[in-house]
Amino acid sequence: MESQHTDQQLPIGSLRIGLFTDTYAPQVNGVSISLQLISEGLKNRGHQVTIFAPRFPGYKDDQPNVMRLPSLKYLNNPPIYVAVLGSPRSTWSLTRKHFDVLHAHSPASVGLLAYLTASTKRLPLIYTYHTSITDYTHYIKFIGGTRVIKYAAGWFSSASTNLGDQIVVPSPKFQRLLLAQKVTRPINVIPNGIDLGIFKAVKNPGSLRNRLGIKSDAPILLTVGRMDPEKRLDFIVDAFEILSKRVPNAHLVFAGDGSSRKDLEEKVSGTNAKDRIHFLGMVNRAELPDILHDATVFLSASTTEVHPISVIEAIASGRPLVAVQDEAFEGMIDNDQNGYLTPLDLQVYSDTIADLLIDHEKLERFGKHSVMLSEKYSIEGQVKALEKLYLEAILQNWRGNFFERMITNNMNTMNKLPRRINRIIRTEIGKIMPRKKK
Repeated sequence: MESQHTDQQLPIGSLRIGLFTDTYAPQVNGVSISLQLISEGLKNRGHQVTIFAPRFPGYKDDQPNVMRLPSLKYLNNPPIYVAVLGSPRSTWSLTRKHFDVLHAHSPASVGLLAYLTASTKRLPLIYTYHTSITDYTHYIKFIGGTRVIKYAAGWFSSASTNLGDQIVVPSPKFQRLLLAQKVTRPINVIPNGIDLGIFKAVKNPGSLRNRLGIKSDAPILLTVGRMDPEKRLDFIVDAFEILSKRVPNAHLVFAGDGSSRKDLEEKVSGTNAKDRIHFLGMVNRAELPDILHDATVFLSASTTEVHPISVIEAIASGRPLVAVQDEAFEGMIDNDQNGYLTPLDLQVYSDTIADLLIDHEKLERFGKHSVMLSEKYSIEGQVKALEKLYLEAILQNWRGNFFERMITNNMNTMNKLPRRINRIIRTEIGKIMPRKKK
């Protein structure tokens, strides 16, 4: 394992937090971006954060708090590596490191390591459910669509989630999903957050239009994110071809990359609107606010989203939206206020976009409402909610094991905790222990 971890003296009240993930930089997706934002937010509040992620060959982290685990390549396009837990010796050295709380962000190999570490160290384990496993079985070749695999995926989803002491979901959609899967652990809805200020401002207005040679009066429809089958980008291309007959100067822009890009480009080459459909590939996140501000409407056709960061970024940038109906957009898209949710119907979807594009007053009004809705999705709010949950989990963990720890450790272990947690625990202990009469 590679590590630049240092056990430094922390301020009073600081927590030592371990974040475990199967996907991280240089991969670009919602989980990776969310973890980077959470890590930075926690560090800004004085906590020590160590991220455990699979090693990505040829990539060097620019942050000193990332521990890379031995890995094997799982997919080629895009390249995805999964962690190998390593020798017992390396795993044991990991479990000896001091943490106050562990937070797993995936159920696979690194998530299992988080569970083993939490069990060994008797630490509280938080688990964030980022992805509906049952929606991604198609990545298993040949048998991914079978009933047996679907059932197994549902079982694994429930079983792996129940390993956590506290569960975090980014949206009510996934809370309902986990309850239907008979998850018994406490479920906490903590929405994803971003740095809102970055997306409210624009540094280089017109940069996307200049790059693609699009006139200032031509509407731009934009999608941002992974280009994979579950995103239904082919549906957006078909809808755009219908729409282009009503709005002949409209352009469609895809920002992102993935396994579906090649097939999508081939599909586009056979359409009458091919000259007005553009592929940007992966974009630097620093450029994303400018790209969003040049767009007229943000589009989505996926029904497998959890709480998409790309949509939060779009509303923070003041973009109206048109998306296929999905519970993941609850609270992010107010129908006929900042956008529209439509059925998975090409004609309805394309007509909805076309009607919106020709109503300039509505576009402006929708954009203002989007900005207002984005205010509840700040990274500061997300980090504070997680910090509160960490403290509650730590307290619950100590309460549950108090008498056992008192017998085996004579309470000396408490002195190793951050002072703020120590005070909270001692206060709680005072509530359940009778006072001696004078």
